[in-house]
Amino acid sequence: MGEKSWMSKVIFIKDISKLAGALDYFNIEIFSNKEVPFKLHMGEMGNKHYPKAEIVQPVIEELKKKKIKPYFYDTTVAYPGLRHSKVGYEKLAKIHGYNKISDVVIDDSGVNVNIEGRNFEVGQHLFDSQYIIAYTHVKGHIATGMGGTIKNFGMGGVTKETKRKMHRSSRPIYNKELCTYCGVCEKLCFFDAIKVTDKKWKFHNRKCFGCGVCVENCKQGALTNEDKNFQYLLACATKACIQGKNVIYINDVNRIAKKCDCDPLAGPIICPDVGYLISDDPVAIDKASLDLINKIKPNVFLIENKVDPIKQIEYGESLGIGSTKYELIEL
Repeated sequence: MGEKSWMSKVIFIKDISKLAGALDYFNIEIFSNKEVPFKLHMGEMGNKHYPKAEIVQPVIEELKKKKIKPYFYDTTVAYPGLRHSKVGYEKLAKIHGYNKISDVVIDDSGVNVNIEGRNFEVGQHLFDSQYIIAYTHVKGHIATGMGGTIKNFGMGGVTKETKRKMHRSSRPIYNKELCTYCGVCEKLCFFDAIKVTDKKWKFHNRKCFGCGVCVENCKQGALTNEDKNFQYLLACATKACIQGKNVIYINDVNRIAKKCDCDPLAGPIICPDVGYLISDDPVAIDKASLDLINKIKPNVFLIENKVDPIKQIEYGESLGIGSTKYELIEL
């Protein structure tokens, strides 16, 4: 695994107008004159909180001032909707106005990368790129508690086939001998896949999303993942996407909703705006984002979504993709 113990820099700005100074901490000149994927979730139809085109436009303009050639980048998704196909996602990106700012590239195929004995199919353009800039909207998520940089790459950087495989791997395996029929798993299942009576546990495989929330919250240990914890697989997939590459990460810690930008009904805002974080360490930037949110609203993601997001961050550190130890520098 190779756990690291370095101290990473995370720059904190409250206004995006200070981005230029923040980027200068991270050897930004090596990105000059290069076409660079700008990894971004371009929103779901009906969602109100995703990073809209006008929000990211100043970032794109600043990168262009530094002679960088960014293009919006994402991969297709496993669930039905416009983002399920390359053509559909391109249409959605146009509806949301991204094509007016820069080119848009959507991948629907990729290249297998083996991490910890498992294959993760990384989107072709992401795989081919030595230089990447990620813009991540930090918000809640039903399967991971929080969606940050690790979620942006761990789910957003791989193909829909790998997305499906990761969710299947996190489905519950039931041990009747340990079950007390408390019903917690049924209550927390967002997809109505579990039914519990005083003497029976029923599971509907086709309804299961593979989020692993039932496993996370089974105090008796009667449920285990079919393969691995979903947050661990996210961290593995992130490593597959970024290892050996030059990446700068920007976290937009504003409009912090209960659920993900993938959800048309993302729910209420659960924390006031924080600002923006910039780093070259995906683990440190997510840890700093979570720490700043917890200072305002302690454990808000765990309370709202019943999943502790620190797990994905700690898994990322154990896999050697970054460090939870960081120096926060406010500009």
